[in-house]
Amino acid sequence: MQSVDALYAQIGAAHAKAAHYIPSFRIEILCIITQKNHGIVTTLPHSLFTTDVLGERERFAAWREDMSVIFDVEKAPLAKGDDDAFFATFELYHFGRSVLGGLSSSTARYIRSQRKATRDGLDAILIQLFLEGGVQFGVGQRTTYAEAGDIVVFDLAQPVDNINSKFRHLTTMWPRDVIEEAIPNIASWHGLSLPRGSPVTQLLKQHMVASFDLADRFSLTEGQRVEDAMLTLISAAMAGLQMPEESAGTPAMKELLAYQIKRYIRQNLGLSDLSPDQIARHFGISRRQLYHLLEPVGGVSKYQLNLRLQRCLNEIQNSEFAHKTLSEIAYRWGFKHAATFSRNFKVAFGMTPKEARAQAFISTLSVSFPATENSKIQAAREHHQWFHAIGI
Repeated sequence: MQSVDALYAQIGAAHAKAAHYIPSFRIEILCIITQKNHGIVTTLPHSLFTTDVLGERERFAAWREDMSVIFDVEKAPLAKGDDDAFFATFELYHFGRSVLGGLSSSTARYIRSQRKATRDGLDAILIQLFLEGGVQFGVGQRTTYAEAGDIVVFDLAQPVDNINSKFRHLTTMWPRDVIEEAIPNIASWHGLSLPRGSPVTQLLKQHMVASFDLADRFSLTEGQRVEDAMLTLISAAMAGLQMPEESAGTPAMKELLAYQIKRYIRQNLGLSDLSPDQIARHFGISRRQLYHLLEPVGGVSKYQLNLRLQRCLNEIQNSEFAHKTLSEIAYRWGFKHAATFSRNFKVAFGMTPKEARAQAFISTLSVSFPATENSKIQAAREHHQWFHAIGI
């Protein structure tokens, strides 16, 4: 095991490299490694975005850019009590399989169109607990309202159109396959609220609030245990949820077959000969049917490539695979040529595999932006990688 001094030396080198590439930003390491009982204790990865460090004219544009990983954000008529100056804060912790974040913002409209869901391929479930304010959201032909105290379920593979009124909520995001193990037809719960009167729902609310409040004190092991408890409560709360009539009977056979195909791809991702023809033969369908079924996630080849790149990113930034070379990790997930892997990796994540491994030593960055009218608006997007790691 490396000494603390050696780890700090690597972190310092990565920090200096980041400052070289982003010279106009002040980058501050908030929390990386602490030493306790002569060992190394790593806290949960933490990401923070706030418009407080920006000029008023830059705030909304920066927020829209930060949220673009999931939603297209538009301005909406101000709600009662809104300030003229836009504000937004998003603080997020990575627990392992899921993330948990606290978000507060002025009134805004959050749109996730079918086109966006198809293009980005995020295949995950959002569960949001509203603490203040409210939301009007359109799902299909339904328009539904939620207010403080409600927990709402959103399927990121489906479109939604929200108007959130000066709100504060907690959001947890989970991979679809993890949730589907407990709730196979999770797609049917899109846009529904958990029953307010259920004692299990009340317990889930308390658990989400306490988990977020204490997240900066959890070790990685403690975080995983807290995460397991949250998943158990989510499953128990949703077990009693009643679907509206228009949701009965869904997902359809086509949706179920698409899910089975995606699960098959995920389970066999490391096979270099995993091809559209092989997948189509396995399910007894034509290539045309296969492409049609996976069209919502960008097609079979795109879906497969995104999954492989994400698996590589996860292992590159995982200390358990530090002894593996980048080429070995790429080959393990079906890439035959290192150059092809590196090129696709940089297109997907905006950095080389080598840079991604160096970045793994920095768990939390706080970025301040120069508040000048002509400065280019950029945001700390570490959590963008987390979302893609969970949703792809």
